[in-house]
Amino acid sequence: MSMPSGVEVPTECITAFKELLYKKGGNKLTFVIYKISDDNRSIIVEEKSSEKSYEEFRQKVTSSVENGQPVPRYAVYDVEYDLKDDGRRATTVFISWVPDGTSTKFRMLYAATKEQLRRALDVKVSIHADDPSDIEWKTVLREASGGRAQV
Repeated sequence: MSMPSGVEVPTECITAFKELLYKKGGNKLTFVIYKISDDNRSIIVEEKSSEKSYEEFRQKVTSSVENGQPVPRYAVYDVEYDLKDDGRRATTVFISWVPDGTSTKFRMLYAATKEQLRRALDVKVSIHADDPSDIEWKTVLREASGGRAQV
């Protein structure tokens, strides 16, 4: 699938997302991290993991560096939460990480491809972050649950 920015979303990106959604059991994926390839032609899966620690996921996303500079990433995270009387729920959240200090060129490239990737994955809940505090657990939980779940 080609995007207006000229950056493609290969089938592998959608396949990794579907694995997160539909795979069951102990090895069920918790997150997938995506990046734009070095040649700026496609989005690639950088990492997929069953790691249960949200803080480890957050650290991986926010500490992405290339050539000594912080770099943007896209990610999907499977947020599980409990609404007490309404039971356990799960919602997938799309995160666009574009840290302060990102060059204007990469800011524009990631901004131009964000919505197309989110639509290709069909994720309804989206968070844009440029500071690690923008994706603290309480913020992600509030967005995923529509404000119904409490930390």
